[in-house]
Amino acid sequence: MAPISCPGCQREFGAWRAFSIHQSTCKALAERISDSASQLKAASKHSNSVLDQSNLSSESRVRIPLPKRRKLGFEVEGAPNEDPGPSESDQREVSLLSGSSRSDGSAGLDKATIGIARLPTETTDVPQDDAIPEELSSSPDQTLIAPRVRRIRLRVTPKNILPEGVCAPDSVASPSSSRSPSPDRVQTRHRRIRVIRRWSTTPNAFGVWREYYSQPSVIPDLDRSLLSFRTGSLAMKPLSLTPPTLEAALGPFPNYSTYLHAKWLWENESGTISAAANQKLLDTVYADEKFNPKDVIGVCLATLKHKVAEFQPSPFLESDGWKESDVQIKVPLGLQKGDQTFPASVRFRVPGLQHRSIVNVVKRVLSTDRNVLHYHFHPFRQYASPPDSLQSAPPQRVIDDIYNSDAMIKEYEALQRSPREPGCTFERVILALQFWSDATQLSNFGSAKLWPVYMYFGNQPKWARSRSDMHSCHDIAHIPSLPDSFQDFICEQRGFAADARLKTHCKHELFHKVWRILLDKKFVKAYKHGILIVFPDGSVRRVYLRIVTYSADYPEKVLIATIRNLGTCLCPRCLVQRHEIRKVGLKADAKLRQKTRRADDAKQRSLVKKARKFIYKDRKGVGSAWVNALLGSLSLVPTKNAFSYRLNKLGFDYFSMLCSDFMHEFELGEWKTLLLHLIRMLHALGGNGITYLDERIPPFGRDTIRKIIYNVSELKQLAARDFEDILQCAIPAFEGLFPDPIDSKIQELLFVLADWHSLAKLRLQTDSTLSQLEAATRILGQQLRHFADHVANTVRTVETPIERAARVRRNAAKISKGTNSSTQPSGNTEHGASKEKPYTLDRYKLHALGEYPSQIRLFGSLDVISTQMGEARHRQKKRQYARSNKRNFETQIAMQTKIAENIRFIESMVNAANGIVLDKQPPASQAMADADSVPLGSLEKPYWIADASRVPINLSQLLQSRNEDPAFKHFRVQFLDHVLARLRGYPYSWDEPVGKLKEYSGIELEKDRIYAHDTAQFNYTTYDIRRGQDTIKPALRFTGKGSMVEPENSVRSTVMLSADETDGVSIHRRRFWYARVMGIFHCRVRDRTKDSTEWVRMDMLWVRWLGADPDERCGLKVKRLERVGYVPETEGPGAFGFVDPRDVIRACHLSPAFHHGNRRDLLSSSHSVAFDMKTEDGGEDYELYYVLRFSDRDMAMRHRGGGIGHVDAAQRAEGEAYDPNDGSNENGGSEDPLDDLGQLREERGSGGGAETAWPVDGVHSDDDELSLGEEIGSEADDVFIEVDDD
Repeated sequence: MAPISCPGCQREFGAWRAFSIHQSTCKALAERISDSASQLKAASKHSNSVLDQSNLSSESRVRIPLPKRRKLGFEVEGAPNEDPGPSESDQREVSLLSGSSRSDGSAGLDKATIGIARLPTETTDVPQDDAIPEELSSSPDQTLIAPRVRRIRLRVTPKNILPEGVCAPDSVASPSSSRSPSPDRVQTRHRRIRVIRRWSTTPNAFGVWREYYSQPSVIPDLDRSLLSFRTGSLAMKPLSLTPPTLEAALGPFPNYSTYLHAKWLWENESGTISAAANQKLLDTVYADEKFNPKDVIGVCLATLKHKVAEFQPSPFLESDGWKESDVQIKVPLGLQKGDQTFPASVRFRVPGLQHRSIVNVVKRVLSTDRNVLHYHFHPFRQYASPPDSLQSAPPQRVIDDIYNSDAMIKEYEALQRSPREPGCTFERVILALQFWSDATQLSNFGSAKLWPVYMYFGNQPKWARSRSDMHSCHDIAHIPSLPDSFQDFICEQRGFAADARLKTHCKHELFHKVWRILLDKKFVKAYKHGILIVFPDGSVRRVYLRIVTYSADYPEKVLIATIRNLGTCLCPRCLVQRHEIRKVGLKADAKLRQKTRRADDAKQRSLVKKARKFIYKDRKGVGSAWVNALLGSLSLVPTKNAFSYRLNKLGFDYFSMLCSDFMHEFELGEWKTLLLHLIRMLHALGGNGITYLDERIPPFGRDTIRKIIYNVSELKQLAARDFEDILQCAIPAFEGLFPDPIDSKIQELLFVLADWHSLAKLRLQTDSTLSQLEAATRILGQQLRHFADHVANTVRTVETPIERAARVRRNAAKISKGTNSSTQPSGNTEHGASKEKPYTLDRYKLHALGEYPSQIRLFGSLDVISTQMGEARHRQKKRQYARSNKRNFETQIAMQTKIAENIRFIESMVNAANGIVLDKQPPASQAMADADSVPLGSLEKPYWIADASRVPINLSQLLQSRNEDPAFKHFRVQFLDHVLARLRGYPYSWDEPVGKLKEYSGIELEKDRIYAHDTAQFNYTTYDIRRGQDTIKPALRFTGKGSMVEPENSVRSTVMLSADETDGVSIHRRRFWYARVMGIFHCRVRDRTKDSTEWVRMDMLWVRWLGADPDERCGLKVKRLERVGYVPETEGPGAFGFVDPRDVIRACHLSPAFHHGNRRDLLSSSHSVAFDMKTEDGGEDYELYYVLRFSDRDMAMRHRGGGIGHVDAAQRAEGEAYDPNDGSNENGGSEDPLDDLGQLREERGSGGGAETAWPVDGVHSDDDELSLGEEIGSEADDVFIEVDDD
């Protein structure tokens, strides 16, 4: 590359990047540009006058650009250069002259000085403009001319790339293993070596491929329909088995009519006969031709109900029915007082445990449920190599579910390496068990409570696992609570009641006694030796049970991990102490987590055994100094862990199954805590901040951001999804409510929180997004520490009025019950005062955020392990409780669960007997309620607008009735120009006309009518390769009666389009363009100049454009959202325009920048229908809008870049990341944890030496393995070598 010379100081540079940095500081260059400004101004004026007077053809007509948006107005930059116009190939080359001429007299063109742009009618790729401007050419003798030109926006149509599943390999025997980034492993302690080739699939259109341990017997998602990529949908596979007779399929039902009636009756979980239930009765029972009401008469439904509950789907399966058992726990009585004599411990019987065998449930499901055909029994590593990336770029690991996570891959590969069962040749597979447990209140009033244990199978795809109509959740047990008779029993035994510590200890004992019953000998045998199961497709496999995850909130995790609630070491996975939590995000914190990882080893079990000896034999108290000396430093409790007791000898570490809980730890944890403190700060500052906050949460979409019913400041009846919605809208909502500089710091914190939330909650994670999540965690920790130290406590914060009133009510209730009679309110806790509420960082939920990247690599994306599915299952239990008689309801709920399972099996058999092939459709709750609902067959199209419309509009009458409205001033001209360009295939921009008035006469509009629609739906491929759908409504409603136009003020009317703009010399890439859809139309048109006379339907959107704010600085580096504002009508026709629906990427969410106020001068008439808000004296628009890039996961990835499904560059922004130095050198944080914390304390289990350091859970060291792959060189690229026993 020739050196680049600065035209100002003549300094030479070897690279363009170095020169671009230099030119911003070169004074000589600045003076030279300033000297030519006067010449440029005169030349620009002359050019404008010549262009305005010239009669240009449609091929060379100068285009009117969209002006740049400013905070209080707009500016237009100079005059446009002449546009060469479209060619037949719809391309145009924009050349930057180098200043020299060739021998033939033509202008010299060089690769370094040419920028090529494309004006597409369809999708085109726009190359980056790396050309060197003419005025900055390396030749010092050239005349410096830097003309300022106007920019126009080029139309770019996004590619409609449909989702695509995994592809089959080209060759099974010779897979494309050269792509494999997996390391080769070998173990040398065995006697025999065998070589196994990894098995890979072919990359699909998105560059995604899989690597299996060996050739799988089946890939369940190899052939997928487009419908299966729609969120919440799953196409079922039919079974090719011989259908049974109808009599055999009915099982315990005496006839078909009784089956229909009982099925409707028992499936009506609401407990009341609603209108929907009556309609279902008509559709499913009375409308059936085979239904005969006489067959139902005389049938005893109560007796039939018991028969259905005891029905066995297969005579070869053991019953998985419910059993009721008593649980015996050992209660320590402590020291004897005075002359009392009582034993050291007694056994207490807790009745009412409802449970069933885990192994029998597994056998029933895997043998009878046809959903098993979609299970992934062969885990795989998934990689992505984007098609547009460099060939040398390494592939990225892709993780989105349990079966491609490290935890299941580790278990599967360990199983395949282990010796087979004697004489068994069947395929060996892993069944990944996921458990949930949590107590729930069954009614709004009363004390009825249920403590269920749920089980899911991680082999099932999460899209099916999360759907209630797929019935993927299996109830295992209903854990009983300590009965009220417990205190009476203790008083009888020793003469005084149990204290809180003893009750807590007994609760731990009860929980683990229950799990000992569930993890019975049959389960341990299946865990170690597997069980043979005949699958619905007839294949036989040996299935090994593995507990992969146990999801629970923090109080439940404390029970599972047998640690103290809110002890010194809060975390159930490591030994980080409370005062060290504030270091979250630092390297010191990450190292400390690894060094102090908890493990179920012999030392811990020995400590618990000694503590139990003190309690049960030596009569020491549960909370005595003797017990604390042993267990206090580790925050353990003296309870034998059931998982350790049953499975430790098989190599299972129960700490490894405890996974993160995003819903409780962040949305209902850290974010709720921060939001509450911000509200307290607003109360402390006074003024109208609380009132303004309650008005600033706009909804978006059908279920993306829902309308908050109550005031946000009250935090009343809000679910986790409501807190998520508030976070996504928090930046504009809180802006300006605090004084500077607090306000700017809070804005930065809210941006980082929303960005971290969007990264952590991605349903598909890659190496890149996980690296960004780690960086975002570092920034989040820095922001929270700064907020806690310098912002949160700048004002004295106390309870909000609602918090204070709730506390007073609780205290009054305790006093009335006599439980708090000794504690009288005094000081600042009296009825008229409020407690002080400072903001601190010593919470476990904050500490848990630092684990998320490693948890995702270990278990899959966070939606796989969240407690959200378990919480959703609670709703079914509450409906079943409503159908019970409220006495012994646990047994009745268990019976209802079993009946529902058996009826589903009988239903599948009856359908097979009747020849009905079922295909799961989306649940009714997801169906669109709009009249223009999209049919499922149109998913492959980029958009959908109804074929017919009930609102025909006469265009001439419409424009005549709105002739004084500036929104309709250029309506006809823009409409005809848009139709002309699309009919004749002209490349065009979105800002200026392409035709002349005489050309418009060749366009004919059928009956001079356009047709208005109420909705339009846009289909797009999301970042995680699924088919997303957005529905918009126009901002105006056209009635068709007298050409009436009424404001709709819909919050679902904004769309985003790909942004390319040209200044006549080069292409400049912005993020996106945004527009508010004022109307959705279709018309029938034809071109008279062509031979064909057929009418052509044309769909179009009439939009009001929003331009970028030139004063803004947005993005991750500055931690600010993008701001846009309406283009003023005074700047020509660029304020409104027409858009081809194919050009729309998807709907977007714009929130008003409330703090920046309103304005009414963007439209010349104050009574225009296009204003956002209507007032008594006219209309108003918001000054600015914020682009809420975090409104959903796909939107966040479009702005960030890097989405696997966003292979079209026109649909995503360039890759964006935090400043790598941001937060890395934060004061108060040490790179080495030992610098700040000292050496690990001996009493915490480290032993003070490396030999006794706590092992790292989930991290495997290969130091003791001989890497034979390195010895044999390139021949080992597509193999990994294993050793096996003889």
